[in-house]
Amino acid sequence: MSEDTSPESTDALEALDRVLDELRREFAANPEFAHRVVRALGASVSFDQKQAASLINPVDLVARSPETASTTLSGLAPADLKKIARESKLATGSDLTGKSKDELVALIIRRAELRIQSRSSGT
Repeated sequence: MSEDTSPESTDALEALDRVLDELRREFAANPEFAHRVVRALGASVSFDQKQAASLINPVDLVARSPETASTTLSGLAPADLKKIARESKLATGSDLTGKSKDELVALIIRRAELRIQSRSSGT
């Protein structure tokens, strides 16, 4: 195999560096994408607290570890817990009204567990 010596020719490592630089920029600009990639790698990482409500999938979190789910959710503000519950369709606004932070965490975990059970039973 002959090496391309044209002016457009690039060293393989230089080309990989450019690709990785682009990925780093995309990860920084798109935390949801970064979160999905990290999850696919099987790594455990933390993200900016302000982004947690957008990044957390409570059903996946509970499926992996209910204890970790409780700890993670307990670290969030009540407004974020309500957002997670609504956006994941685990609760309606009326389900969440008047609930304390601990009650919100318990509700999210209980409903996530029910969803997991319904998926595994095929109903």
